[in-house]
Amino acid sequence: MGVFVETRHIAILTLDNDIHGALVQHTLANQRGITCHLISVDRICDVSSATWSNDLEHGFHPTIVSDDGVQVRPADLHVVWWRRSNPPQIVPGEIVDKTHIDLIRNDCHATVTGLFANEFAGKWINAIDASRSAENKLIQLCAAERAGFRVPRTLISNDPAKIRAFCRLLDHRVVVKAVQGTSGCHLFTKVVTEQHLEHDDCLRLSPAIYQELVPGDRHLRVHCFGDHVHPVAIRSRELDWRVDLDVPFEIASIDFETRHKLRTVLQLLGLRMGVVDLKLSPEGIPVWLEINPQGQFLFSEALSGLDLTAEFAAFLTREAMGTA
Repeated sequence: MGVFVETRHIAILTLDNDIHGALVQHTLANQRGITCHLISVDRICDVSSATWSNDLEHGFHPTIVSDDGVQVRPADLHVVWWRRSNPPQIVPGEIVDKTHIDLIRNDCHATVTGLFANEFAGKWINAIDASRSAENKLIQLCAAERAGFRVPRTLISNDPAKIRAFCRLLDHRVVVKAVQGTSGCHLFTKVVTEQHLEHDDCLRLSPAIYQELVPGDRHLRVHCFGDHVHPVAIRSRELDWRVDLDVPFEIASIDFETRHKLRTVLQLLGLRMGVVDLKLSPEGIPVWLEINPQGQFLFSEALSGLDLTAEFAAFLTREAMGTA
């Protein structure tokens, strides 16, 4: 006699044609006892739909339509991987008025967010508020320090006098990077030069992160899926290794103490997953750089050979089964 396995339901809320979501769903398709729904939350307008009502008596059940046309009830889900929480809606081409477009995008986002906040009682990967908070570099830097990581000396400011004083303090071995950044382009970490410090009006435009330069060419990108961590080592002479991916990516290992610190950071930030960037000091000490609560991992998989898609699918399964 076969053993009955109760089906557990997972939803991936993401962008239309998101390869991360599609590959994880494909991997979970062969997992016994798991049903995974892919929902493109940027297609609520015109293509998909979302419904919430307090009039259940007449059949207006809270639902959202998956990419394959299934009416999914958030109340029936066990895990939600909220990969992208507020993407711009894809609106029909004939709608060109900016006010109309803004209305559509805001109302679609508010409806989906409220629908899941009201109806979903399972495990979030990650909860929207936790992700939004953890994306803030000031908040995550403090969490890393509390967890025991070595954190570079940091100044976040748009006060020219304080910026110059900080750079002098560190003998001008300082890097600069964006606090929040923009979706319009990639902003890479740069070494602060004399030209950067010349004009008060430029420095005053907005705060930026000025941080102690960590020398060396050994980087770690650590994929934290629940209590499981999967580090990849990157050898790059570039200050920001993203500038050139034609460098060695290798499966790595990290010590128990660093693993514990990573888990502590996730707990402090209220996250169940995150992708962490560390850099090894010349003495081999892992130095904290940042965490992305919904970081990309497929390029690390392709370049290192570490099957992160399978690892992430296994993580979602453990969360759904309550065996994490």
